[in-house]
Amino acid sequence: MKVNTRKALFEFLSIVIAVVLAMGLTEWRQSYLNHKLADASFDKIVLEVKDNLEELKNDSLKIAKDLETMTEWVRQLSLKEKKVPLSVNFSYSFLSSSALEVARINQSLTFLPTDKVLAIAEIYATQEFYTENAAKIFDIMGDLQGEINQSESPEFLAVVQKFRFHMRLVFNTVRAYIAESQGFLDKYGSGVNDQNKNEGS
Repeated sequence: MKVNTRKALFEFLSIVIAVVLAMGLTEWRQSYLNHKLADASFDKIVLEVKDNLEELKNDSLKIAKDLETMTEWVRQLSLKEKKVPLSVNFSYSFLSSSALEVARINQSLTFLPTDKVLAIAEIYATQEFYTENAAKIFDIMGDLQGEINQSESPEFLAVVQKFRFHMRLVFNTVRAYIAESQGFLDKYGSGVNDQNKNEGS
């Protein structure tokens, strides 16, 4: 049987080209889907940072007021003046990190530009530091409550000063978070609005 070499070669090349094109299109489509998922995940993170920022702006004002009260109380005690009753509260916001967790699970952070990933890491590191130190304050408040009937004792003053130190630490962390997240939103938040939030819910 006579074989048409030219025809066979043409058919072979056609099959190879078709396979290569199919693989290329599949890879392109997967890359497109990966980047689309990464963009959607990033938009959710931007909205989460925005919500957390609003929470902490309110806390910042309350913590600043409590710090003023505690500082004045310690001053009066050190000068042996008549003290006003020590009454402080600590307002703790449970900041969300669910958008970041989802992005980690679906591995969409891998497809974001490095500058965005670094910005996200910085904000959530500050958020974690806030959460850890804010939790410690509740333990100190328990110690404070235990000494409240001995407000003249050195032990009570020591607990108050410890409380004030951690309040300052948390307050400075809140201020850092506000500055970082505001800068993040100024840079990346202009293209994200509440409509995206509603569409994803």
